[in-house]
Amino acid sequence: MRASFNTVRQLGLLGLLAGIALVAGVAPPRADDTAETLHVTVGGEASFSLKETPSTGYRWHLDTRASRNLNLIEISDAGYSRGGGDVVHQPMVGVPGTRSFRIIARKQGSATAVFDYVRDWENQAPAQRHTVTVEIAPH
Repeated sequence: MRASFNTVRQLGLLGLLAGIALVAGVAPPRADDTAETLHVTVGGEASFSLKETPSTGYRWHLDTRASRNLNLIEISDAGYSRGGGDVVHQPMVGVPGTRSFRIIARKQGSATAVFDYVRDWENQAPAQRHTVTVEIAPH
């Protein structure tokens, strides 16, 4: 009897946490979500790339509500590169490529940038989420 009460209590706590996350506007993490940490100094820059298939309508967008301390960094879209562009694998519709982003560290501290993989016209949860933590050391 005690084991099942603990299980019910744990499930209730998980449900509560998920509910808090949804009310706060932050979706709970899923198995396909990814994350990385970049280490830079003030004035320095770093870049990262994410797989993207724009022909499906999905693109990576910065979620400013879920991100934190964005005033410490500057983020710019460094462009999209189609995958499979060699002679054997000519670029084709539906073939994924990579979207690159550049981050410049403006102030010391820690910032978190959250990117959602969404279709602009849909009001749906993101298909995927990528979180970039930027640790900024003094110059």
